[in-house]
Amino acid sequence: MAEVSPSDNELLNLQSDSETGIEYIPTGTAPYYLHFRRLLHRLLLAARRANDLRVYDEGGLDIGVRAGKFWLGTELIAYAGSSDNPLADDKTAIYVYLDAAGNLVTDEYATFPSMATTPHIRLAIVCTSGGDIVSITDCRAGHNIAIPYAAGGVHRTIEAHTADDTLAASESGSVHTNRGATGVATLTLPTDAAAGTELTFAVQAAQELRIEPGTAAIRAGSGQTAGKYKSASGLGASLTLVADANGDWAATAEAGTWTEES
Repeated sequence: MAEVSPSDNELLNLQSDSETGIEYIPTGTAPYYLHFRRLLHRLLLAARRANDLRVYDEGGLDIGVRAGKFWLGTELIAYAGSSDNPLADDKTAIYVYLDAAGNLVTDEYATFPSMATTPHIRLAIVCTSGGDIVSITDCRAGHNIAIPYAAGGVHRTIEAHTADDTLAASESGSVHTNRGATGVATLTLPTDAAAGTELTFAVQAAQELRIEPGTAAIRAGSGQTAGKYKSASGLGASLTLVADANGDWAATAEAGTWTEES
């Protein structure tokens, strides 16, 4: 069903829009062209932010990107805009995005990267064929709307492991326990974790909980040897690990007794 518009009488009596400040042109106003330009000017001011980081067709296989800014945590990243960005021909989908540093990426053809491991701003999906741009699908929707953590809301996920498991980088921020385990549970850290990926481990069953780093090192109070797991079995023991820029893991919080594999 189509969206219902105000009645003709209501429309004719509208004076202005309270949210944008845009004034309607009164019936019979003269010179009409001047009031139309005033209306257009107000509309453009109201729509200006909608133009931020917009991808547009420049003809042929070139695209331009309008200037804009975005937040990365507490850092404001500015993109100055660009033009004459060539795209590959005969691609059904080119995933155009800005990486976390504000660099434009125009050579991704499979999909947008995972937001959990590669923070980025999705701009558009472009289709090319026969030396021209066929379509541009705007993908900026959602970047200007976020769900904040509500007071008392669930901030983290927690998972109980009763058997061995390999964790994914996309689980960053989660808590992993051995609640319900009746024997040793070995949890393997992800090998593709970006710097800043955080995982927390807690012993909730009186069984050994092992954290396996693969070839990386877990840099904690019990040792920093590459390829050695850390383990604990005392109820209440916990360990929070954060991936560093070298591919290793730094312990940022530790409780109870954790030991390194001999």
